[in-house]
Amino acid sequence: MESRIIIAGSGGQGVLFLGKLICYSGMFEGKEVIWFPSYGAEMRGGTANCTVIVSDEMIGSPVIRNPDILVAMNKASYDRFSERLLEGGTLIYDSSLFTVENKYGNGINVKGVPAAEISASVKNTKSANMVMMGAFVGISSILEINSALQAIDEITPEHRKKAAAVNKDLIMKGYKLFEDKKS
Repeated sequence: MESRIIIAGSGGQGVLFLGKLICYSGMFEGKEVIWFPSYGAEMRGGTANCTVIVSDEMIGSPVIRNPDILVAMNKASYDRFSERLLEGGTLIYDSSLFTVENKYGNGINVKGVPAAEISASVKNTKSANMVMMGAFVGISSILEINSALQAIDEITPEHRKKAAAVNKDLIMKGYKLFEDKKS
């Protein structure tokens, strides 16, 4: 099993942190992982994306042209990367920020996640990425939810440890949207 993922959005949306979280979750499960960030000089508000590969075997290259999964946090990222998705791949997008026409027919699994809305409901507007993490785990079946919760403890910086409990709650909210709906 090898899953190739592109996560994309604006700087400040936690795109790179989400990619790291996926990698650490995979490491806790004994998988091979690669995280390759890319962001503009302007950080907040500029473009940000990362490629993540999670595999049961050694990974040959960090370069991803056509991902199996695209996590799009905003419309500009969707516009930029959606045409690259492999047939049979999965598009996970923040449906509270933009809508997507299902122009793919049966070839692409399209999953809208109201991540910004859920994040705002707990008065934590900067944590939509945590909702997306939970949804990613629930939709993709690549990782276990317990690995994601363990990883949040591992990679949350010391000065943000108080946020870890809220982040775990948001991960679970995203996960519960899809845990029983694998399709």
